[in-house]
This record gives sequence, C-alpha cells and structure tokens, in this order.
Amino acid sequence: MKRVGFIINSRFPEWKAVMRGMKPHHLLTGWPDRHSPMNFMRFGWIAEAVNSDPGFGMRYELFKPWRHYDAVIFLKSMEAGCAIHAERLKEKGTKVIFEANVDYYTEGVEGMLPGHLRPTSAQREKAIRMTSLADGVIASSSHLTAICAEWNPNVFWVPDQIPARMIPTPQATVPHDDSALHVWWSGMADKASDLLAAGEAMRSMGKKIRLHLVTGDLKSAVSRLDATAAASLESLLSSVPHTTHRFRSIEDLLSLYAKKPGVVISPRFLENPYNQSHTEWKITLGMACGLPAIASPQPSYLDVRDRSARGSAVTICESCEEWKTAFETAHRDGWHAEASESARRVFLEHYATEVVAPRHVDAVKAVLSPK
Repeated sequence: MKRVGFIINSRFPEWKAVMRGMKPHHLLTGWPDRHSPMNFMRFGWIAEAVNSDPGFGMRYELFKPWRHYDAVIFLKSMEAGCAIHAERLKEKGTKVIFEANVDYYTEGVEGMLPGHLRPTSAQREKAIRMTSLADGVIASSSHLTAICAEWNPNVFWVPDQIPARMIPTPQATVPHDDSALHVWWSGMADKASDLLAAGEAMRSMGKKIRLHLVTGDLKSAVSRLDATAAASLESLLSSVPHTTHRFRSIEDLLSLYAKKPGVVISPRFLENPYNQSHTEWKITLGMACGLPAIASPQPSYLDVRDRSARGSAVTICESCEEWKTAFETAHRDGWHAEASESARRVFLEHYATEVVAPRHVDAVKAVLSPK
C-alpha cells in the first residue's frame, strides 16, 4: 500500500501554524482548507474514491508531518516554505508532485480581468521553482499541461471532476418556444465581466432568455473593474432579464441547475492567459445536470466539445452572430432533450470522479515508478 500526503493551498500542519489559527489536533489529522474548492475538488472526492477501492493500492490523506509518505502532492501550494519543504522530502527519498491549476507561468496582457486576478512576477517565479524541482506535475487542463512541460517533462493532465452520486435529477420540464430560455452562469463575481463576450447576443434575445447568475457580491466586484468594463457590465445587466443567486455550495448550485433546465454558458475573453488555462468545470457542472453548454473557444471547452462529437452537448461560439444563433437554437422547442442527454453522457463518461480517480492514481504511480 502506497501512502500519498496532500498539502493544500500551502497549509503546513506544523507548530508555528497553530499560532496562525490552526487547531492543535490538525497536527495529527492534517490541516484541511475547508473554505477552498481545492479541498474537495482536487483532493476530497478523489481521496474518497481511491481509499474505498483496495485495488488501487493507494492511501490518500492530508499531510501529517510525523508520517512517512511515498509521495507528497503540493496542491496549489507554492508559497513560502513549500519549495524548502519539498527539497527536504526529496532528500529523504519521498517523491514530490506539484499540482497546478492556474497559469502563473505566462506573462499576459491586462484584458478585462481586474488587477488582483492577474498573476504577479513573484507568483511566476514560485510556480516555476515548484514545477522544476518536482518529480512530477499534475495539471488541471490540457492547455496548462503543455505549459508546465516547458519546466518539467513529467506532466499529467487530470481534469476537474465531481462524484456522480451528487448529481440531482432534473425537477422541471423544458420551457416551450413562448417561454424564456434559462441561461445559467456561475463563477466568482470578479469574473462577471466575461459575460460581455456574449453581451450583444443576450441583448438581442430580449425577453426570450432569463439570465441566472450564481455568484458572490456582484456589486463589490463591479466596483473593482476599470470604469469602462464596469459601465459596460452594468449596462448589460440593466438590459437583460436576470436573476442573481448567492453561491452557497456546489450542492446548492447543482440543485439550482436541476430546478430550471436550460443551458449553461461560459463566455470568455481569451487574450489573458488566466482564462486560457482554466478547466472545464464551469460548463461540466451544468452538463452533469443535463444543461447543454454554450461557450467561447477556450482550450478546455474545446476538449469537452471534442469528447461530445456524437451530440450537441457543447456549442462553441467565436463571434456575436454565433452566440445569437446558439441562443436561438437552444430556445427552439424540440432541441433540448437530445442535447441534454448528450451533455449528461459526456459528463458520466469523462468527468465523473469514478472515471477521473483512476487517471489520478495512474499519474502518481508513474511518478513512483523507477525510470
């Protein structure tokens, strides 16, 4: 049985961490980061699947400083002390794996994102150091995998996932042509300016669509945008019928998707590397609930589109006219049933935890295997 420890968001279970708010018992149990999606999205659900199947020959757990590990995964962990700790582990014969989920490597232009979402030069240096010293790297998107390979040839792509058991059954029927199409968008409020990439198309639909935003404090987020972006987003929301839902949890988000079938959207401004390297999750969560996706040609969304070639689960839009056509098609009675089934099928075949967990184990085993 191989034992693998996880350090999440640079949270080390050590005595000095107690002074920063860690509970003393976390020295024995590991220090979870329950407020971060990393804790369940890239660790908890995977660990649950791996630990419940003896056939994997693996035990995944939060890192405990007193325990010997065959490998330690630094999950989005590159802040102060991570590289030093990783080097110490390697000296003891423990394999070190860095798990990356953001492109901190590419120097990008400003784009529509607020400044605090653009990687700094210091973050770039830390990411490159962790990537270079690791025995292997797990990247959360195919695009990021190619980028990480510049600093470490031993890179594995493992996509985001969610357990199939968490997916609710749709509770409502699809609206008819004379009803509004429910258009769902979820994400950090600071990223809502991406909606402008499909803004004109949504305006053109008038009352034929109802935009649903599942997010945080949108008002505060708008105040952090530059004046032009803030004015454009406020103008869009004033002209498109919409409802704002407070994001509470993944379970609640899935419940919202199941109650009002429609489509999930993810328009993106792609001149910024931050957007280019993101994962499929924004659309695959909706697809799991039977919502076909309409999205910009972001690399991860293209991966999902390629995996859904048999149906209409994903529509990629590169222009305002293509967004308009996609919305009109989705509003048309009779289209949704087949597209919805295709979306669920793509999720179950490629993005359910039960499918992704073996890929994660294979990546770890490849790092542990002697060359």
